[in-house]
Amino acid sequence: NAAGRDNVDFREGRLEELPVDDASVDAVTSNCVINLVPDKAVVFREIARVLKPGGRMVISDVILDGDLPDAISHDVLAYVGCVAGAEKRESYFQKLADAGLTDLEIIKDVDFLQMTEKAAPAEVLAFMESAGISRDDVMGIVRSVTYRARKS
Repeated sequence: NAAGRDNVDFREGRLEELPVDDASVDAVTSNCVINLVPDKAVVFREIARVLKPGGRMVISDVILDGDLPDAISHDVLAYVGCVAGAEKRESYFQKLADAGLTDLEIIKDVDFLQMTEKAAPAEVLAFMESAGISRDDVMGIVRSVTYRARKS
């Protein structure tokens, strides 16, 4: 690592099969990636597997507070843009709990409009316009959420 720390290790791998031993990791972090994995329960079980007891996770991801219009939920561009692969809040966090991850704390919860004004690719906004989808159609549904939890 750039800081020359001997207690930090970076490894590349698939979220569904992390290349580390059981109960060997102090912390897991992910930024807008879990929504791209079809089976999120597998990811949360894998995080629980690698975390040491008391280990923490901090995740930023896209979740839903309602149903997406079909034109968005079935669009490849919307999937790659981290929207179509998002899951409903209740289901998402239940899978986290089912994996044995506890003490869920939402750090940040931002609405899609705020998110798109700062970060959405022009292609996503153009797609929405061409599909006849207004920002109002997704307001309050698509959320960017940062949260933390731990392994008991």
